[in-house]
Amino acid sequence: MELWFVRHGTTSGNLERRFQGQMDLPLSSQGRREAGLLARRLSSAGLEIIYSSDLQRAWETATIIGRAVGLDPVATPLLRECSWGALEGLTVAEAEELYPELMRRYRSASLRAGFFGGERERKLLARARTLLNRLAGQNHRFRRVLLVGHARQINACFAAALGWGSRQQWPFAPAPASLSILRYYPARRRFRLELFNDRCHLADNFTLGEN
Repeated sequence: MELWFVRHGTTSGNLERRFQGQMDLPLSSQGRREAGLLARRLSSAGLEIIYSSDLQRAWETATIIGRAVGLDPVATPLLRECSWGALEGLTVAEAEELYPELMRRYRSASLRAGFFGGERERKLLARARTLLNRLAGQNHRFRRVLLVGHARQINACFAAALGWGSRQQWPFAPAPASLSILRYYPARRRFRLELFNDRCHLADNFTLGEN
């Protein structure tokens, strides 16, 4: 089984460098264009089912892809982004002004949502493991599954799949409208990361047939 992970397209929050978390922002015009280009790439990928976060930016991305591949997305809160607590809705600059000491961790990539009352890494990782376990149980039904989600949540899925713990730094943050692929090996009950953060479909010279 292959799990094709897509991060939603760009939003105004991305452009403004906001901590979006579970804010329900739509795609920007740029994000809709990115989703369309991604949909074009995936139109002949042989996808069999689409699962999506129920937050608007992911659901809109999934719907655009679904129209191209002839599938209706299925919403699941397991793909929802983690909450950033008190940081949610703030730009990075605003957060640095309000929380200068804690935000120094942002520069070293060790900032944790739990510091601000958001979803702690242990809980996020448990949610990711629940999702992966359910998908592994569908191995006999589906060969290629698309999952449309968010940066931190996809980050947690890869950490869970590869055996990382909640105290480790997870270096798997994908960019908007990117494609990453996990392959599941049922005989060994193991995952392998085969593609990460691929955005070649956004290039001007991209042609169909490239995956």
